[in-house]
Amino acid sequence: IDICDFAVGLSRQLHGLTIASERPAHAMRETWHPYGLCGVISAFNFPVAVWAWNAALALVCGNGVVWKPSEKTPLCALAAQGLLDRV
Repeated sequence: IDICDFAVGLSRQLHGLTIASERPAHAMRETWHPYGLCGVISAFNFPVAVWAWNAALALVCGNGVVWKPSEKTPLCALAAQGLLDRV
């Protein structure tokens, strides 16, 4: 839950910065661009938590997420997929 709150707060800060220039009538801008696709590989000891932390931040930043769950915990991945199918 805390990482989702952080990700929502981060979404309000992604507009970038406007930096003053020494030249009159000019300004420099910092602009954020998504990577596109991010991969998350999670271990057996935190099968959904690691994915949720990384996926929340990646999705807020405009990226897609590919998840490779641990082969020891496939049912956790299916349960998380079932939750996301409802959204």
